[in-house]
Amino acid sequence: MANLLGDEVTPFFVWGMYSEKEKPVQQYEILRTTINDSTVVNIYDHPNTDTRFYLSTPLAYYKRIKDNNNQDPTISFLQSKLQHRYAQIRFLERSLFNTGPQQAAFLNWYARYLQQVTGQPVRSLQIDVVKAHYTDKALVTDAVYPFEKWERP
Repeated sequence: MANLLGDEVTPFFVWGMYSEKEKPVQQYEILRTTINDSTVVNIYDHPNTDTRFYLSTPLAYYKRIKDNNNQDPTISFLQSKLQHRYAQIRFLERSLFNTGPQQAAFLNWYARYLQQVTGQPVRSLQIDVVKAHYTDKALVTDAVYPFEKWERP
């Protein structure tokens, strides 16, 4: 009954999870990080999957926040889902979500993590968005544009 009303009730399946065929991706967006204007970070140079995760996932989520007008997408989702009831949990935003202070601290944290992982001092970061697609033979770059730049204060 709850599923029919549109509520997501665990552990029951929600029809929305299975309601349509997944569409093929036409273009991929890849975040490329360059350290000190010379070293491009390749997450696959690191055999530890935890390291790969922390090199890619927080950065991708940071971009999602920036693309969402500097608002954590989880807040947007909950506001959409809960509508007027969101006001009851608004006081938790600063402690549960990536608001202004966490966003401002991200690139400093990321630079420290990259320094720890790569073993080289990080004086600057350049993060570019690479848009690409696959052909039958290769990955083809369509466009590259700068996303963020950071320099050690």
